[in-house]
Amino acid sequence: MSVIPVMKFGGTSMQGKNRFGPNEDRLLEDLRRMKGVNEVYRTLAQRRNDARARRLSQVARDFLIPLKEQGEVPVVVVSAFDWATDKLDQLAAAISSDPPQREYARLLMSGELRANSALAMSLEERGCPARSLTGREAGIITNVTPVDAAIERVEIQHVADLVAEGIVPVVAGFQGYYNDTASGRDEVSILGRGGSNLTAVALADALGQEACTMFTDVDGVYDCDPHVYGDEACKLGKVTASELLAMEDCPQVIQREALQYACERGVNVWIRSAFEPEKDGTLIICR
Repeated sequence: MSVIPVMKFGGTSMQGKNRFGPNEDRLLEDLRRMKGVNEVYRTLAQRRNDARARRLSQVARDFLIPLKEQGEVPVVVVSAFDWATDKLDQLAAAISSDPPQREYARLLMSGELRANSALAMSLEERGCPARSLTGREAGIITNVTPVDAAIERVEIQHVADLVAEGIVPVVAGFQGYYNDTASGRDEVSILGRGGSNLTAVALADALGQEACTMFTDVDGVYDCDPHVYGDEACKLGKVTASELLAMEDCPQVIQREALQYACERGVNVWIRSAFEPEKDGTLIICR
């Protein structure tokens, strides 16, 4: 079995730690001198996009292109940029207290589509062939529900063909599709919050891989939340999935459903830092 690295990058990993780039304190001073809301908005939007472009270039340079240079073609899964899903959810709530599930799913999945196409563009800019894929194009088939869907199977051939051609598949996480028997048409579905983790595990299993790696804003799994407890939190080098699932609050670095799927399919999961890749991560043993 050939090694195909399956790598998932979360929202903060894609956006970068500084949402508006360097010198954010100076940016705030500049904004106070501006004359109107439109000028402020345009400036923030441009700074945010510049920051995203720099971060995507870093992800391509530091994580993906080195693998290609070693002869390995990674399969990449991405979340929406940081805050994007929350903003789309807020838009839906502003429109309706009970939005149609089909339209709600299509609205929320759009965040991942922006992110994966942008990363594919960044890879191409650096001379690395890449192809952005929707969940449907990646073969993620779910049960018949548009929201909080469960993956039933993966038709992996298209992704495998791209890898064989040396093209990096960049898959939009959090989404799949199902066939609506009433209409006879395919419809999109979303997997629930944190669903990009589930996408990565499912693709790794379908590709016959023993493990996949989740790159996030922490360098592993801790015995308590390091953002809350600071130095009191202790990082775990290894931990079993059953131990994590037994916790009252499953660590937020990985979706509970993704862990359950990994256990069912025997796919181990690495949690590693997207900002300090030299640090050892945590291996979640699911086999």
